[in-house]
Amino acid sequence: MKITNYGPSGLNPYMQEMQKTETIKKKAEKTNDQIEISSEALKLQQQTDPARQEKIAHIKDQIQNGTYKIDHQELAKSIYNYYVNKK
Repeated sequence: MKITNYGPSGLNPYMQEMQKTETIKKKAEKTNDQIEISSEALKLQQQTDPARQEKIAHIKDQIQNGTYKIDHQELAKSIYNYYVNKK
């Protein structure tokens, strides 16, 4: 009496799975992520209001010194108003 095997014989399914993951890893290693910023975007970054630049610099200094304080009530109100009044 002969009993036939189901599926391919002599192949280790776990080995096949490992080979698939190794192939995927090799493909992922070959690709490099890049970012390109257009010249127009660079111009927009440089065109800021001097008053805004001064305010940003002031806030950066406060953060570095550890003196920047957040008004949590105002923050919560503005977040709430943003989502409630956004229709």
